[in-house]
Amino acid sequence: MFNIDISFEDISIRNVEEQDVLNIKNWIDNQQISDIEAGLNYGITEFHERYLEYFVSEGEYFLKVLCGSEIIGIIKGRIEFKNPNEVWIMCYLVEIKLYDDEISKTIINEFLKHLYDNYGISNFYTFVSANNQDMLRLWKSNDFEIIRVTSSFLEIDNEDKDILILEKIIQ
Repeated sequence: MFNIDISFEDISIRNVEEQDVLNIKNWIDNQQISDIEAGLNYGITEFHERYLEYFVSEGEYFLKVLCGSEIIGIIKGRIEFKNPNEVWIMCYLVEIKLYDDEISKTIINEFLKHLYDNYGISNFYTFVSANNQDMLRLWKSNDFEIIRVTSSFLEIDNEDKDILILEKIIQ
């Protein structure tokens, strides 16, 4: 588990603790996700297993995004310690009403800035289904650029889907 604690305005980004798992699972279940590919189709057992994976791994992070004391999002991924160090954002989910809001961009930027300022990490990566235009627009609005397309990476409802790898390098 990689410890992260960021605060700005009335937003905080903090590590998920075991007591948060059920609340986060319920929050995800209550989101009105229009794109099935954007959803996390985990039962609570699988969700708890993902938490445990993060907890025992030194390079993993699993973060809750709070506005005051209310969950408005999650960020999950890993930090790869190599030359240069990289951060992979495997999941960024915010309340659907915030996708086009400036705060969803600010959350990403503050997260990246924290890792750059405190750990010197400048290489950031994420991926998104080629069909998920809302998330693609969100990442591009944060200056992520598509660097690779992996064809037929996902299979959903017996249909192959392409995945886009995006990159942002802070200089």
